Amino acid sequence: MTTAAQRARVWLAAGLGASPAPADRPTVRDDLMRQWCPGSDGRWHTPDGRHHANWTELHTRFDLVEVAP
Repeated sequence: MTTAAQRARVWLAAGLGASPAPADRPTVRDDLMRQWCPGSDGRWHTPDGRHHANWTELHTRFDLVEVAP
């Protein structure tokens, strides 16, 4: 039995229109190699707790790649 390998989703930073946050709220990595984890407050946080942003801020400022769980 063959299974298709799942590819990580990618969101490129661009002013091409609004991009709603994915419904499954994945952990993502930005182009500076920082990991962003979804929090219970609706925002994404770096593991060290020093940075916080909502999806629109992340998508506007960074290229994002989904991090495998």
